[in-house]
Amino acid sequence: ACLLIFSTINGNEMNGLEIVNRLMKSFNADDITGTIIAVPVLNVYGLTHYPKTMPSGQNLAECFPGQLEGKYGERIAYIFTHELIKKSDYCIELHTGSLNHNILPQVYCNFNNYKAKQLAKAFQIPVVTNVSLDGNKLRQTMEDLDIPLIVYQAGEAMRFDENAINIGVEGTKNIMRAIDMLPKEAPIESITPVFSQDEDWIIAHKGGILHVNVVLGQTISKGDRIGTISDPFSSDLEEHVKATKDGIIVGINTTPLIHEGLSIFKIASFIDYNRAENAIESWEEQQRELVTHAN
Repeated sequence: ACLLIFSTINGNEMNGLEIVNRLMKSFNADDITGTIIAVPVLNVYGLTHYPKTMPSGQNLAECFPGQLEGKYGERIAYIFTHELIKKSDYCIELHTGSLNHNILPQVYCNFNNYKAKQLAKAFQIPVVTNVSLDGNKLRQTMEDLDIPLIVYQAGEAMRFDENAINIGVEGTKNIMRAIDMLPKEAPIESITPVFSQDEDWIIAHKGGILHVNVVLGQTISKGDRIGTISDPFSSDLEEHVKATKDGIIVGINTTPLIHEGLSIFKIASFIDYNRAENAIESWEEQQRELVTHAN
């Protein structure tokens, strides 16, 4: 088997590049059965110049499958597609949230792709969310080439998150064991993920100081007060932010100063909320045990 793992397609995903580098340090080539292609930084221009877009103004993901004699981003996409993607049997894309948007560690995949869904289960994380292929030419290219892809997203851009990094490394190893690239090991406790069909951001209707009343992974009900936006010049003027639906908090804006129109909370919806809550609680307990063993 050949596994392609890559990160930093936007240029600012520090957790992803650290996951790739720590993963490659954690074993020797003799430990692996098969081939691993590791790309810690796909968007070198974005990393060194710190824009999310290519010189042409496009995001790199929009440039796929690329053109040999096209624009800068299209040439990168063409080489990546023909030299790496087409030689792979499986693929893991590593992401973070955007700037100041902290994301609960979770996996995305196309629920209509059976192989991708099996990879997502093997990652051993409690929340798996359906990913849309619309508007993302990179993921559509993977689908067209029949290469199962999962996307691991955790933490926020431009910041290291040790928990997110460790989960990413171990999750990738779990997938490598599932596809017989590494010797199988029994996990402390097998996690059966819950599947979310959709996630939605709540948008701020006014600017001000955001006070957050929830934490990542918390179960909430429609109408619950999950935050407050207050006037920076008067604590008497405030607006309560209420949950728009039942679900679990999977994203939080970490910036205290909020402007109108910014995304502030991300909620994932599930068919069985009790099962989702139990899965996250079991997983969090497992993570605490791993930290205890490591210390």
